[in-house]
Amino acid sequence: MTGSRDFRIFEVTRQLRHPRKTVWKAWSERDQIEKWWGPKGCAVRALRFEFKPGGFFHYSMEAGVAMWGRFNFLEISAPDRIVWLNSFANRDCGMARAPFSDKCPLEILNIVTFSETAEGTTQTLRAEPFGATEEEKQFFEDLCLSGSLAQGFGGTFDQLSDHLNGNA
Repeated sequence: MTGSRDFRIFEVTRQLRHPRKTVWKAWSERDQIEKWWGPKGCAVRALRFEFKPGGFFHYSMEAGVAMWGRFNFLEISAPDRIVWLNSFANRDCGMARAPFSDKCPLEILNIVTFSETAEGTTQTLRAEPFGATEEEKQFFEDLCLSGSLAQGFGGTFDQLSDHLNGNA
C-alpha cells in the first residue's frame, strides 16, 4: 500500500468554573496569558502580543535556560474559537527547531474552542502537525502516545485554572 497514513490529532478538554467571557480574556489579553501559558516552572514574558488574525504572540520562557515560542494567529472568533500555528522561535520571532529534537514538527496547528455550560466553560484544544514530514508526524504521534503532550498541556491548563481562581 502506498501513500501517507493518518496521524494522531492531540485533543484535550478542560472544564473551567468560570464564564466563557472570563476564560476568553485569559487567552486574549497579554497581561493574563503571561501568568499561565507555558510549562510549569517556566516564567513566560510576552515580547509581542498582537491578538488578531495575522498577529503574533512571541514569548520567552525562562526555566534555567532561555527559550522562545510564538503563536501566529490565523483565526479569532470571539468568544468561541482561536486558531494558531505554534512553534519554537528565536529571540527575533523567527521559527526555530525545538531544543530537544530536530524531529519535532516546526509548526503545530492549534484550535481551541470555548462553549458556555451551566457549570462554566468547556475548553477544548486540538493540535496536529502542520506542513510536517512523515518523520515529524511520527515524532508528534509518539509524543501523543507517551502522554508527554497530555502532561504538558495538563500542567499549562492547571496554571490557567489557578490563574482564573486567583491562586496564581
